[in-house]
Amino acid sequence: MKILWAVSSVGKGHIMRDIAIVNQLKILVNVDIDWLAPDPAGNFLRNRGYNVLESSSRLAGSGKIYEQIFSGCAEEFNLMKYTRADTQLHKHDFRISQTAWKENNYDVIVADEAFWLLTGFASRWGKKPAPFIFLTDFIGTKAMRSSLSDLFTAWYNNLKFSFSHMGPDLYLYVGDAEEIPDENLGFLLPGRRKWAQKHCRFVKPIVGFDPDAIEGKCALRKKLNLPEDNKLFLATIGPEGKYEHRIAIIEQVFENLKSDFPDAYFMIICSEAGTKKWIHYHQFLDNLYQYFAASDFVITQSGYGKVTELSALGVGFIAIPLDYHFEQEYVMGHRLDRYGIGKLVTMRDHNPQDIAKIVHQLMNLEMLPVEVDKGIEVANIILYSSR
Repeated sequence: MKILWAVSSVGKGHIMRDIAIVNQLKILVNVDIDWLAPDPAGNFLRNRGYNVLESSSRLAGSGKIYEQIFSGCAEEFNLMKYTRADTQLHKHDFRISQTAWKENNYDVIVADEAFWLLTGFASRWGKKPAPFIFLTDFIGTKAMRSSLSDLFTAWYNNLKFSFSHMGPDLYLYVGDAEEIPDENLGFLLPGRRKWAQKHCRFVKPIVGFDPDAIEGKCALRKKLNLPEDNKLFLATIGPEGKYEHRIAIIEQVFENLKSDFPDAYFMIICSEAGTKKWIHYHQFLDNLYQYFAASDFVITQSGYGKVTELSALGVGFIAIPLDYHFEQEYVMGHRLDRYGIGKLVTMRDHNPQDIAKIVHQLMNLEMLPVEVDKGIEVANIILYSSR
């Protein structure tokens, strides 16, 4: 079985769930996968031995344009800027992608929020050479600012999106219908939830581990060389824009918590180390979910992947979005309300003292884990679709 797998490179959540699906596929069938993955996802895959097509380096949108737009941002990450720029590159990236299936025969094409392929096939820019499966965890865009430019961008993008079901042979929504905001995509446009219920097949959230097989907290801490008897607070901070500002805020949150838990162990996962000698800084931790499971509380950026892992583990957490980032703020807020786990907290509305108080409030609450899948469900769907 040969698959062309295209993936968005905005964040690592997509690529991690795709790897989980691929691992399950390999158990079911002999599979050969070519990846269309713009950097930074392309580099992530190459470093782990996956076959990333050379044409990936010529893709101009997705993570590349995302980094260009937000590299200098400190506080506001308005996705309408990204949406305007990225959609203009869809035709270019679709043409680049066509070289892959002109040079190879594929049994199926899978796209995880690779919107340039979704737009291309829905717009009939080229004939599908194989069954096309599209995965997503959000429906449409939303203007988080009330400027006329942003409002029009969101409406026009959602107008085109409302016809996107014409592209895939199978449109998979990772999650359930109830987590999708029950409001219209825009003036004279269909409702987000109703559109998804009509055009999508719903699958369980995906993680790359079995939550039931995770060791107990004490055993995990011993294995990970972490203190066994102290409170453990962990924070993750993404590399977007001027992330030093966000590191400084989390350090202040930890300072507030340290006054109440003087013997606690504090960890921050971020691109560069901060200045507090009592905080343990790490650029990267392999199998981060194990550190989540070993923690008493986690503060994370509200990206899909980490929030899903924490929800599956039942670990208390708050999710802090990049300000005005509609996926991390608007979509994730509805998702957490549906899960009944974790809490979304914006930095623009809460100072470090406020955030520390919220951590206190949530620490002793029981968090019921969310039911997830290791990728088996989607792997079987892909296998069936290729026949």
